[in-house]
Amino acid sequence: MDASLNIAVAAEFELCEKIAETLEQSELAIGKLSIVEIYPFDEEQGVRFNNKSVVQCSLEQVEWSEINYLFFAGDVEQLTSVAIAAESGCVIIDMKGVCAALSDVPVVVPTINESDLVELRQRNIVSLPDPQVSQLALAISPLLQTTNITQIFTTSLLPASYQNGETVNKLAGQTARLLNGIPLDDEEKRLAFDVYPQKTMALSAQFQKIFPQCNSVIFHAVQVPVFYGMAQKVTALWDYETEFQPQDNELIQYHDMNITPVINGERESGETQVKLHINPLSAVENGIEFWTVADEQRFNLAHLSVRLLEAIYHQGY
Repeated sequence: MDASLNIAVAAEFELCEKIAETLEQSELAIGKLSIVEIYPFDEEQGVRFNNKSVVQCSLEQVEWSEINYLFFAGDVEQLTSVAIAAESGCVIIDMKGVCAALSDVPVVVPTINESDLVELRQRNIVSLPDPQVSQLALAISPLLQTTNITQIFTTSLLPASYQNGETVNKLAGQTARLLNGIPLDDEEKRLAFDVYPQKTMALSAQFQKIFPQCNSVIFHAVQVPVFYGMAQKVTALWDYETEFQPQDNELIQYHDMNITPVINGERESGETQVKLHINPLSAVENGIEFWTVADEQRFNLAHLSVRLLEAIYHQGY
């Protein structure tokens, strides 16, 4: 394979670092990696790839026709630039499902529905769904191969990193202040030692793009005072009794003990293979329930996005 791929990343600094680390471990031969600063980096922040500093540039400086693939982890306000890049022939990997609502943009989770990548020809854009959706999809996929699920309920416990790096810094600052007896300002939104509900707009629609047969899936989400790592409690119901024998695979590891995203994230730090972790499955009436955890930055975003790029490349797009 020629080392001719020109890849760009448009994301926050911490996520750019994780994508670069994951790309180093991939089998893709990459000629050039660059950073598109849709979010400004601090002066001391710099990404390295294969022991070399990665070039950083602004949106206005990018020659999209020279870039083969773009990892995009921005928001709706930046979609105009994404459209320009796609029209120039650059294939866009929308990492957070921002484009997922567009009818001609496929929503793909690696190992589940990679055949849908054929739709890439329409816009040069593919969406990896929101991390809540990809985590649930991977956990549910083995069940769907043996059962006819009628309803799915999931509650996601969202860490500060699910929002952005600024939220992580706010949580750290608030935690330190409160532990030192310094009260927060009255108008300041409290993150430390508190929880509150989050809206889950369009997540069911993203899930049904992956599994059209699942027409009853409900997402709930709660913001929790954890820095990194997302957990989900999942209940799946069906019309008749069935047996399911869980088996580990390249993306999933089942456990016979209680697991937390914090502990598993620490254990996986620096490893070449991060996974989605699922604790013991418990039977309920006409169904099953279980608990899943993953490092939503390193696994749900960086690892799955690079796996998606590998699938795109090997299918010739």
